[in-house]
Amino acid sequence: MNIHSTAFAPDAPAPGWPELADVDLLRTLVETERRRRRLDAAMRAAVAEAERRGLAADTGYRDTVELLTDLLRISADDARRRIGYAARQARPRSRKVWRVLAAAS
Repeated sequence: MNIHSTAFAPDAPAPGWPELADVDLLRTLVETERRRRRLDAAMRAAVAEAERRGLAADTGYRDTVELLTDLLRISADDARRRIGYAARQARPRSRKVWRVLAAAS
């Protein structure tokens, strides 16, 4: 894929970046960010599920950090960061939110 690919923004024209109309560049920015966020959310959910299942131990890895570094070819720091993001996403709602929901019913 060349650096000017429109794979992430199918409505954008194919010419190079300098020839792109402003509106098409804006569309490319928005569409690319939308897709990046969806991919990030999918990765966080997958990492959280791997942690929940204990997939690392089941597949012979010491921990999820080791599994991710080997499987995804990322650094241990990046793996730990992804696990941290996934853990924050997987946490239950705070008690304050539950109190607000209970009071509203």
